Amino acid sequence: MPKIKIDGFQLFCMMVIFMFGSNILLDIGKGAKQDVWIVTLLSMLFGCLLYFVYISLYKKYPDLPMTGYIREIWGKYIGGIFSFCYVIYFVYLASRVLRDFEELLISSSYNRTSIITLGVCMILVLIYGVHLGVEAFARVACLCFGIIILTLFILNIMYILGGYIKLENLQPVLGNGWASVWKELIPTGITVPFGELITFTMILPYLNKKSHAIKAGLSAIILGGIYLTINSIILLCVLGPDAVIRSTFPALTAISYINIADFIERMDTLILILMVILGFIKISVFFFCAIIGATDLFHIKPSPVFIYMVGGVIFISSLMIAPSYQAHIDEGLKVVPYLLHLPLLIGIPILLLLTAYIQQKMKPAVS
Repeated sequence: MPKIKIDGFQLFCMMVIFMFGSNILLDIGKGAKQDVWIVTLLSMLFGCLLYFVYISLYKKYPDLPMTGYIREIWGKYIGGIFSFCYVIYFVYLASRVLRDFEELLISSSYNRTSIITLGVCMILVLIYGVHLGVEAFARVACLCFGIIILTLFILNIMYILGGYIKLENLQPVLGNGWASVWKELIPTGITVPFGELITFTMILPYLNKKSHAIKAGLSAIILGGIYLTINSIILLCVLGPDAVIRSTFPALTAISYINIADFIERMDTLILILMVILGFIKISVFFFCAIIGATDLFHIKPSPVFIYMVGGVIFISSLMIAPSYQAHIDEGLKVVPYLLHLPLLIGIPILLLLTAYIQQKMKPAVS
């Protein structure tokens, strides 16, 4: 591995912002209506269990990214095929999130701007960020973490001061039983965003102290899960369950309600800036993982030309991924979780861990 190193706090900041990502924007699990906060809370618990699987693999191969130890465990050819699948998967997820934020900007403030223009501007910034490297990106993530936490705190205070919190919108709790909760929880709630933390198996080898991986990771999952739960509760209290379901971007709809003494209003720009920062961090993490995986798999250096090529693929894919935004959302909620998320985020890591454990047990017998 290269000598580039990041510390535990930088990893923590990156993971928290990554989990916030488009989840604050879209409010995953809103199909459970007033019980969406239960989905988020349970997702956090499953996320902790999944992270233990990822950490167990990392402990066995602390100096290798996931694409490296897949080949160590399953061999050069079978492991190489699955490693390549993960590289494509990271590129695909980067394209999906990029499309989310392209659509957000168009539907809010740039309705007369071409999606191509917005995409080009965003991907050029992303390419520049990835070109600077993991260390520089980690420092920027720490700065962004402070800005994001402060902004979210101010927005939540405004909802309270403005009297927009209506706790009756949370009732009845489990009015539709557990069926709707489990439907939203499995597989979407578990895999997004907590299962997506598998991306950090590509970044963990850059940690300066290996012992920070568990503490920073679990702290990030718990903090991220608690805030996403609070965010779901606030959106429900402000908008109501029916409005949350109808809204494409519930967070953007909720903030348009803020009007305190006819002085503090029109906060849309603030949430847009916040969302652009969140989007930049999340897409960059997927972008980094694709680059790290490809360079590890094909034994090449991450040259500027190669970074531009991968960035170009991400940009073009974001435009071609679906004919409309509704089709894009339907694909992300009804197809991707079953065909991609479940096997790649849960199934394969568990099989890798089992295989590694069996191989470890068989070594003394062989010798």
